[in-house]
Amino acid sequence: MGLFEKLVSIPALRPHLDQDEQAFVEDPGWRAILQKVKQLKDPATLFSIFQEASPTDEKQRIIRGYLATMAAEAGPGPVELPCVDYAGCYLSRGELKLTNPSPEVLPCYVGMGMQASSPECRILVQGDVGDYLAYRSARASVEVRGSARDRVGMAVGEGFIRVEGDVAGGLAGNTHNTRLEVDGSVGRIQKDNSGCKILVGGDVHWSIGENQSDCFIKVCGNLGMKYRKSGKLVDMAAGLSRNSVLLVGGDVWGNIGSRMEIARVLVWGKVHGQIHVADNQGGFIYLNKKSTPFYKRIVRSIGGDIGLKYVSLKESGYLFAEDPEDVKEIILG
Repeated sequence: MGLFEKLVSIPALRPHLDQDEQAFVEDPGWRAILQKVKQLKDPATLFSIFQEASPTDEKQRIIRGYLATMAAEAGPGPVELPCVDYAGCYLSRGELKLTNPSPEVLPCYVGMGMQASSPECRILVQGDVGDYLAYRSARASVEVRGSARDRVGMAVGEGFIRVEGDVAGGLAGNTHNTRLEVDGSVGRIQKDNSGCKILVGGDVHWSIGENQSDCFIKVCGNLGMKYRKSGKLVDMAAGLSRNSVLLVGGDVWGNIGSRMEIARVLVWGKVHGQIHVADNQGGFIYLNKKSTPFYKRIVRSIGGDIGLKYVSLKESGYLFAEDPEDVKEIILG
């Protein structure tokens, strides 16, 4: 029996391992037990157990990931380890540098439940990751020098998440007071975010979910391109509210403005869909005159859309905007 097998077999852990998976995730008792294991206080032994671990179920994978957390929290400086499922889960102090050399293996739940207590506490991943990056973190601080698959930054309380590559699936979702940066493209921005800054350097292929409250969202590329061929356009960022701002540097293949309230939308490209204007609720949509044919501007003006403004937008001005106050500088007239 290897060291990891011996570790997960200690009697004190048995009641916790007998729980269902969800109860185990939310139960801090097993973590307190591991913190008291004498052998795990020796860095060499801890590293050895982590390296040789071959977990056979999800709860054992969580334990292996937490061993990486224990190494980072006990270390005097950054700790370098292979990136595995749940690596850095519940991390509250220390710095963890993870490496994933294989594009075929995508570790999931990296940084789950993170509670970064200081700016020095962070997780840096060299390579790609899978799903649920920083999932349900009270305070996240994660940087991925690669791409992520799906559900990045979901249900995060506050913090900072950066992905240098692409996010194939969803970004955010029930996330609050968090800065999320993706240098590449994103599949979709999920719904029900508040107080977030979401900065996407490329396209958002599908949509932006509803109920973005007090959020600053910047998409430097196109929005909704996946709907272009199907012709089935959906509402983008419906329910945008509480002084939220949405900037789109390219075209929008969808409907904008639905249920918008005290918010602003600025589009540099064309809108290939319906525009719903509700200026009586404080919502305004700014379309770039250069991208909107003159006859369309005339038709909509006759229709009385007084919450819709045709303006000259500073070329590439969206690239430098990171705050609602910056919007004032990119509307030329």
